[in-house]
Amino acid sequence: MNTLYYGDNLDILKEHIKDESIDLIYLDPPFQSGANYNIIFRPEEAGIKGETAQVTTFTDTWKWGLEAEREYTGLITGTLTKEPPSQKLIDLMKAMRGYLGGCSMMAYLCMMAPRLLELKRVLKPTGSIYLHCDPTASHYLKLLLDAVFGVKNFRNEISWCYRGAGYPKKDFGKRHDVIFRYSKTDEYLFNLDDVREEYAEATKERFSHFIGNIRKGKDFGIQKLNPLGRQPDDWWQIQPIAPSAKERTGYPTQKPEALLERIIKASSNEGDTVLDPFCGCGTTVAVAEKTNRKWIG
Repeated sequence: MNTLYYGDNLDILKEHIKDESIDLIYLDPPFQSGANYNIIFRPEEAGIKGETAQVTTFTDTWKWGLEAEREYTGLITGTLTKEPPSQKLIDLMKAMRGYLGGCSMMAYLCMMAPRLLELKRVLKPTGSIYLHCDPTASHYLKLLLDAVFGVKNFRNEISWCYRGAGYPKKDFGKRHDVIFRYSKTDEYLFNLDDVREEYAEATKERFSHFIGNIRKGKDFGIQKLNPLGRQPDDWWQIQPIAPSAKERTGYPTQKPEALLERIIKASSNEGDTVLDPFCGCGTTVAVAEKTNRKWIG
């Protein structure tokens, strides 16, 4: 049954999500950007009097303190999660504690590590996980993913590229996010034909003529284009949601449905279960519903 939970996702994962019950996980966790995100509700939508009402949805700020220390200790002793940490993860967390010390980044990683462990537990052997982040913490998160899911199960580092207004005076424009794609085993599902793209017009024109394929004296026959389209690369140019778009909800970090549709179609089938443990404004579950998948948020 499609289910939307409200609460701490670590507790919900441990108490409500069964082992190996999820086909696809997409998570877009807070990025450790140090920003406070607020959502603006129109009064007629929220039943709130006054012109606007502002509610803090989450604070993307971590500080080292008792809670971070508790998560760190619980993780390395194996008491915080149902899925036991590997020795590699324990060694990694100790090494990063030694390198980073008790800082906000270390507190953020102590929040993420146990949740990644639980996500591994609930993922089916044929399943995949897509972790969406920005360059602020991506290098640390990839180390965590390597320790939890295994280096051999790393599949792609996808760059989500987009255009935008405004450029810094002393840096290159920051115009991409990172999406790490891992599988749980080497028996993972991948629906290539469901996400193929149209060939460029120049490519179509070139292949409209005879193109032979002879290598080292061996004839491999005529080269032809796949009638379903080209295989996508690991950089995706998909524009963010326009301010006037119908799908915009007002949530500040909302991702476009086209981005989630590609992920969901590539790594799940109709009837499969999609999980988003940092559900935000619900784009993942909305697209899962539209594409006939079951969902948990």
